[in-house]
Amino acid sequence: MKSLNLPRAVHRALLPMALAMGALSSQVHAGDSITLIEMGDLHGTLVPHAAVLKNPDGSEREVASSGGLARLKTVVDSIRADNPEAVLLSTGDLTHGSAETMFTVGDAMMVPMNAFGIDVYTPGNWDFGYGAAVFRNRFASKPPFPTIPGNIRVMARNVGCNDIPVIEGLTDGTYVCSENTANTAPFPTPEGDSVIRASFPAVAVNLYNAAPLPTPLHGKRVLDAYKILDRNGVKIAVIGLTAAIVPQQADTFNIGLRFTQGVEELPGIIDEVKAQGAELIVVQSELGLSQNIKIAQSFSDIDVMYSAHTHEVTLGALLARKDKVLRTTPGKKLSRKERRQLRRGAAIVVETNRDMYVGRLDLEVESGQVVDFDWEAIPVDESVPEDPDMAALVAAMEEDFVSGEDGEVARHTFMPGGFGGNPSLRGLQLTDDLDTVVGYTDTLLLRHHVLEDTLNNFIADGILAVSDSVADVRNVPGWENGVDISMANGFRFGNAVLPGQPITLRDLYTWFPIAPAVNIADFSGQSIQNSLDVILNAVFNRNTFLQRGGWYLGLANMEQKIDLKNRPFSSSSGRIVETKIGGQPLDLGKRYVFASCYGHGNPLDDVCRTGGGANHKFFQLADPDDYTSAISLAEPVNKIGVIVGPTVQQVAPDNFLHPVHALRRYLDALPDNTVTEAEFGANRGRIVTVDSKNPGNLPQDPELQIGQPDNTPDPTYVQPPFGAGPAFFSGRIGEDN
Repeated sequence: MKSLNLPRAVHRALLPMALAMGALSSQVHAGDSITLIEMGDLHGTLVPHAAVLKNPDGSEREVASSGGLARLKTVVDSIRADNPEAVLLSTGDLTHGSAETMFTVGDAMMVPMNAFGIDVYTPGNWDFGYGAAVFRNRFASKPPFPTIPGNIRVMARNVGCNDIPVIEGLTDGTYVCSENTANTAPFPTPEGDSVIRASFPAVAVNLYNAAPLPTPLHGKRVLDAYKILDRNGVKIAVIGLTAAIVPQQADTFNIGLRFTQGVEELPGIIDEVKAQGAELIVVQSELGLSQNIKIAQSFSDIDVMYSAHTHEVTLGALLARKDKVLRTTPGKKLSRKERRQLRRGAAIVVETNRDMYVGRLDLEVESGQVVDFDWEAIPVDESVPEDPDMAALVAAMEEDFVSGEDGEVARHTFMPGGFGGNPSLRGLQLTDDLDTVVGYTDTLLLRHHVLEDTLNNFIADGILAVSDSVADVRNVPGWENGVDISMANGFRFGNAVLPGQPITLRDLYTWFPIAPAVNIADFSGQSIQNSLDVILNAVFNRNTFLQRGGWYLGLANMEQKIDLKNRPFSSSSGRIVETKIGGQPLDLGKRYVFASCYGHGNPLDDVCRTGGGANHKFFQLADPDDYTSAISLAEPVNKIGVIVGPTVQQVAPDNFLHPVHALRRYLDALPDNTVTEAEFGANRGRIVTVDSKNPGNLPQDPELQIGQPDNTPDPTYVQPPFGAGPAFFSGRIGEDN
């Protein structure tokens, strides 16, 4: 990365006068006033992007340019100018979600985030996505600090502390870039090859050391459980709950780590912080809105539950107490009923969605009791100017990812676990400008629905079409008819592309900011059906602690009828009423050829969260620099002993086909390179909710499409927070909701 020296900007930009006088003005003045600033699930997003934002009444508006770290800095600085004692909190998925972070193992995001002055951070599930060694060296304050593996060192060299521009008041005199120098002997990580450390404290009550670390370390916390701050004479305890679902993701994410839900630890920790004089207890949690509401209802000592992970936005803060959850009205003072709930111990639950909002929560505290508050999820849209200093720092991080004056772009390589050697010959290669236009759309592309989604339809169809076009597939015995199905994972992250906008390479990488290999295997119909039922149950479980992050999958060459209102029962087995593949009912005993993606290090029977496959193979490119080069099938490099202790072996071939390669090829093949509503729209009926109690399994009314229309404090949420299905599955009998 080239080094820049930039003078201090003469004046920092502030929000427009109307915004400063309206959205950022607190209504709370009496008693001790505490201001919390909240940024959640930033997902490695450095620059502005299109977005769909919510209005206070719950309606939506499309904006061509939203978010970006420079705009976030403007909002944060404006709040701090209004209240210099404001506490800046951040939770969830900071170092993952973009090409810039993937190819630098998060370093491109860490430099500007260190300059924000975060007071307390709690990691998200994707912060573990580069492995435990990266996580510990970046966020842990105590050993062990493992040696950084060779493949990670290659990527960590892309951003070094010597490359950071000197910007007065932002990157000078303040710790914004440092590598861990305490790596475990006798094999310390060479200087310049480690990852950039967080300059802010990270807390999590539910993350522990485990095997293969030495036994004396087992059961000890990796991070501190909490941090106590003092603001305006009020002691504030910030307790962290990191994601509990990491063990359900790629096995390489959690080597040497053990996760819990944190619920069993909370009573003791709450007593501990109260003994230290904490008057305001804030829990910031990456467990997701459903579980966070339940925890807030269950612990009367929690004053504020700052939620992340589900990418919802609480335009009106939620008041959670026992069996009641009330949604406050955005922009209005609390009603008498709401204030009464607050005095009776209701917790304030709030969540923001990525870099598109900054949360401001002003609390009035009297004698250790929150008696009033004002909450706003501030939209970060075009009306918010960019902070010029942060814009310059972001530009430095972006420099190697876009074409310079010479038209060249620096090579970047992502080498999964087990990969090593020459980085220009092994692993996923990025040699194109991220702003390269790769296609167009006449419809909104955004993961915007919990079930069928236009973007996931397009992704699943793209992987199916490209994998089915590979002639080698039909040479495998039993695969003579080609690929039967494909699926797209139910990720929540990714930037929007608005109708009429071009699709860029940057967009593709926000939809797939991980490096899975496109793979193929054959499965029984029973395995496919069981896997999809498990995923549906994880999305809609009435027991919120059994819900898992992510929404349902995108399906290609498949249609389903599902019942979310009446199922599952032991007599109905699952929520799926009917599945068709290629227009024909699924045969539970038939073998189907399934192509999708494989998380490096996972068992060799996996394709896109479906286990039990046979004849596992990978797709590979003839030229790793050319996504249009010939594709062939390859056997796994290693099939057994993929992970032994801390050692990970290579599984996919050197030049594995990545989903972004497949999507670029697919866009090239579409008429006018365009994704259309007619072809991929979510109204195509690939997934239909039905009432299986009625003859003919007729579709439910539109307002019943998620099965439980009243099962939410806010109908604008994408996913019903309390699940779907028979109410008694939540443990309450004789109640409708």
